[in-house]
Amino acid sequence: MVKHAFSLFIKIVLFAVIMLSVAIVVPYEGLTGYLIHLFDFQSAARVTQFILGEPEVEVWESLRDYFSILINTLISIPALSLMITAYDIATRKIIPSGALKHWLLSISRRFIKLFTFTFLFWLLLRFLPYQFFLPDSETHPYFIFTILILSNLLITIACYWFITMKIIIKRSL
Repeated sequence: MVKHAFSLFIKIVLFAVIMLSVAIVVPYEGLTGYLIHLFDFQSAARVTQFILGEPEVEVWESLRDYFSILINTLISIPALSLMITAYDIATRKIIPSGALKHWLLSISRRFIKLFTFTFLFWLLLRFLPYQFFLPDSETHPYFIFTILILSNLLITIACYWFITMKIIIKRSL
């Protein structure tokens, strides 16, 4: 169990380092700008409102951030999978002739996992009744919002674990 947790921690740290490296090294601002110009103000406002659940004051900046994160993720996941596949080849866990198949399956699994987890996080953040605990009429300190996000993250992890356990049980039957 400890070995699995440590391996997961290493992969998360490696992914964070790869994302930071991609953000610094890869010039994708032109692509981000191109994608933003495909939207008019109303459609951009609808997208940001759909994501946040409320109207956004700085629509263009939020949309630019969303596209930057998405493009960075689309570049970082294949890079992470390539590094892990190269490590698996070096440690003889897979044979070099099956490396391409292993790499492509690794990419698809990581995309599915990441977007499922992100969707669950967003879904819980949007639809859990946080107004019951935090009324809109009051102002709240930032640490309350930090606790809210962390609790949402823990709930998301529990839901994701439950879903994956159900999939594993179904697959083993």
